[in-house]
Amino acid sequence: MNRPVMGWLAPAALAWALALPARAADLGPLPTAQALEGRLSAFDVPGIAIATLKRCEPDAAVVAGQAVLDPPRAVTPATLFEAASLSKPVFAWLVLQLADEQRIDLDRPFAETFDYARIPDKAAYARLTPRLVLTHRTGLPNWVDGDTHFPDRTAPIPFEHPPGTAYSYSGEAFQLLQSFVERETGQSLQALFRARLGRWMPQSSFTRPLPPGTLASRGYRSAAQADSGRDMTNLTDYAMAAASLVTTAQDYARFLSLVCKREGLSRAAYDDMLRPQAPMPRGDAPFAASRGLSWVITDRGATTRVSHTGSNGEYRAYAGFDLGSGDGVVMLTNGVNGRRLIDALLQPAP
Repeated sequence: MNRPVMGWLAPAALAWALALPARAADLGPLPTAQALEGRLSAFDVPGIAIATLKRCEPDAAVVAGQAVLDPPRAVTPATLFEAASLSKPVFAWLVLQLADEQRIDLDRPFAETFDYARIPDKAAYARLTPRLVLTHRTGLPNWVDGDTHFPDRTAPIPFEHPPGTAYSYSGEAFQLLQSFVERETGQSLQALFRARLGRWMPQSSFTRPLPPGTLASRGYRSAAQADSGRDMTNLTDYAMAAASLVTTAQDYARFLSLVCKREGLSRAAYDDMLRPQAPMPRGDAPFAASRGLSWVITDRGATTRVSHTGSNGEYRAYAGFDLGSGDGVVMLTNGVNGRRLIDALLQPAP
């Protein structure tokens, strides 16, 4: 049986997020497919899909390379990639819409109405709220018991820090919030997603089966080794708010456009989502960054970037836009070296 990919390592993802260039749209003119083929070869990445925003509206798109190496199958606009942690902002948007409807209170502790059996420290659990989850301040680890798919995971989840005292990137916390949301609404995450965002993301899904008309990619450790690939093993019959979304670049660009234009949620909800709330460890990064509600908010002086990265091992992804100009970009790749390729493509022109 294929194992789930639980490779969303917080320190690496954080370093990547803070090291990216000053503007979300530093891509400049969209590269041609031919130019991208050369980049794919240079970085040993099989395939890529890119979609851009211009003044918050979906603009251009380009695909290049291979979705599957053996037998060869090219990336098309309908090729699905694992979005990895780009799943989290989509889930956060759904949570904020429920908060707008007063079905969820971001600051009400879970423990008042909901017991999560996997967290044995009930005193600390009593302090957890949806806001702490969305700003990565729960004190919970990223993952435990990584060899088993949700919802069959039962290992106790310890606290690494007291809730609300330190930044701690946590996929486990997002799964807690998902369980709470599903209990409160009586609907699965997939059903909520389809009903509330399906109009903008018709080719995307948190669960099997694949949406009609789409094609699955495979993720690879090396474009030179067809046997290094894996199927989209995070896509099962159970949605994972933290990482199971599969999507196309253009679908995710439509979602990014929705956020950029501040549509679908109240003004207050977007103000809350896109304001810095939890400072992130800076390390060697040249700019300070904070979490909003899921998104990373980076103030670079002349511009503020809203962004998120995704890293499911063989799948690497990026989405971000500039708050001032509304220009942005989505990049999805199916290779371990996709991070390095994305970094290179985002570098400003000399």
